[in-house]
Amino acid sequence: MAAGRDGARNVMNQSMADPLHVYTVAQVTRDVRLLLEDHFSAVWIEGEVSNFRVPASGHFYFSLKDEQAQLKAVMFRGRQGAAGVRPRDGDRVLCLGRLSVFEPRGEYQLVVEALEMRGYGAAMRAYEELKRRLAAEGLFAAEAKRSIPLLPRHVAVITSPTGAAVRDILQVISRRFAGLRVTVFPVTVQGQRAALEISAALYRCNAHFKDDVDAIILARGGGSWEDLAPFNEEVVARAIHASVIPVISAVGHETDFTIADLAADLRAPTPSAAAELVVASRAEVAARVAGLRRRLQLCLDHLLAARRQRLAWCADRLERPHALYARQRQRADDLAGRLAAAVRRRFDARRLTFTRLEGSLARHDPGVRIAGLRQTVERREERLRAVFTHRLENRRHHLGLAAARLDGANPLAVLRRGFAVLERLPDRRPVHAAARLVPGEHVAARFADGSARCLVEEVTLGDGGHDETGS
Repeated sequence: MAAGRDGARNVMNQSMADPLHVYTVAQVTRDVRLLLEDHFSAVWIEGEVSNFRVPASGHFYFSLKDEQAQLKAVMFRGRQGAAGVRPRDGDRVLCLGRLSVFEPRGEYQLVVEALEMRGYGAAMRAYEELKRRLAAEGLFAAEAKRSIPLLPRHVAVITSPTGAAVRDILQVISRRFAGLRVTVFPVTVQGQRAALEISAALYRCNAHFKDDVDAIILARGGGSWEDLAPFNEEVVARAIHASVIPVISAVGHETDFTIADLAADLRAPTPSAAAELVVASRAEVAARVAGLRRRLQLCLDHLLAARRQRLAWCADRLERPHALYARQRQRADDLAGRLAAAVRRRFDARRLTFTRLEGSLARHDPGVRIAGLRQTVERREERLRAVFTHRLENRRHHLGLAAARLDGANPLAVLRRGFAVLERLPDRRPVHAAARLVPGEHVAARFADGSARCLVEEVTLGDGGHDETGS
């Protein structure tokens, strides 16, 4: 890099010695960049941000300007984390960087390495952030605003005791409605302690005078943005919102607008205007009362004339008492006749309905229904008895046949015809064939009327021969 810078100096020296030497645009631009980076490698520059933009690359591109000039600047994405802020148009910033040249366009620029907010821009950023946060909490909601009394008896003024604001307020109140009670809470209206003193005065007024004071005027004369800073503090906004007494904010000039103005129940452009808003003029009140009195008198006159006209109309239509009595008597007789006729028609209709219901009830008499059901039960009982008798005889016949077949298959019946059954001892299993007998063993012979123990002496098979094992 040092060699490049030395080359740039040599080229410039040669060009001065040799006027016929021709450079390319790229050579000149590169040499200018090297010279700038060599002489302005680390510079601090303060200015106002304008034309701020962030393309897809994420780098910050903007211009720094003052009253006389402007300078293009770039802050690459890798250096933004250290800054911790994202400037906007109108912010005043202090930048540390190096001057360089963007060769494709031949534009010199500041490559920003560090950035910090300065002055009005930082204060405005804090003001906007606080305003958004308090608005989200509902401190500025219109439905939370309280109305200012038309004729207050006692007004509290929170302001500097030595400023022009308190004198203007007292002069307006004295001129418009002399005799109104005014209590001044002296506070500091600028500086580091001002916000705490103002909020403390609001809390103190509500704690000791909430049942006596009808309105609070929070006032300050004009000044710079820094002078009005206490009225942009969060503690002041929350104290105004917590006040049970309506608060009128009169801070600065008509063009000034603070957080206190947003939180207050009513904003006045100046302290004098606040006094005029909270205190009606005695002449205005007298004129308004006179106007209301005239309107009330006109309404009463109109109402009285209407009532007189109606009374006259009613008097014209009022008849003599005996004629009115005769007509009402005739009307009563007519109504009595119509009532008697209506009663007779109603009675006849009810009698007809009763006759129909009586016939229907006779048709649905439970005794008749029970007698019919009893006959049905008796008929079904006789049918059931006949069916049961028939089925019983049928089952009895089948039972006799089954008993005869069972008796024919009964082994005891066979024994009663003179046969016997041999059973092997001692387990008394039946012997089904002579070949299964062994001479000398004992068997039991079962008869129809008993059994006998027998000894096998000889076994004769079906062919008439003797068993070889027999004796």
